[in-house]
Order: sequence, then structure tokens, then C-alpha cells
Amino acid sequence: MNNGKTIGMVLFVGGTIILIAYGLFLGFQNIESIDYIIAIGAGTIIIGILTLLISIIIEQREDTKKMKEEISKEDLEP
Repeated sequence: MNNGKTIGMVLFVGGTIILIAYGLFLGFQNIESIDYIIAIGAGTIIIGILTLLISIIIEQREDTKKMKEEISKEDLEP
């Protein structure tokens, strides 16, 4: 994996672990308001997902450019 995917996965998994651990810490009690921990965990998950999506889009564009360079013009004509 390249750096973007690695960072995205770490943020996504880290945010998920934070939210699960905090939920277990509270014992799944009724939460009446958003706490800082929940906001940090949710924000980390969202940033991780966005990082993954952006890195995948960039990688796909690079692969498309490489494929176009490798395929000869004769193969592209009908």
C-alpha cells in the first residue's frame, strides 16, 4: 500500500477502536450529549475514509495513464 492508503487505514481503524473502546468504557449507558471522545473518534473515521477515497482515486488515474501509454494506437482502433 502507498502512504495515502496506509494513513487512511490507520485513521479509520484508530477512530473505530476509539469509539468501541469508549462505548465499552461507558458500559453502553444512555449517552445524552456528544462527548469529546465521540467527536474525535467520528472525526478520525471520517478523515480516514476521505483519505482512503482520495488515494484510491489518485492511484486509479495514474494506472489509467500508464495503461494508455502501454496500449498501442493500433490496438485501440476498431
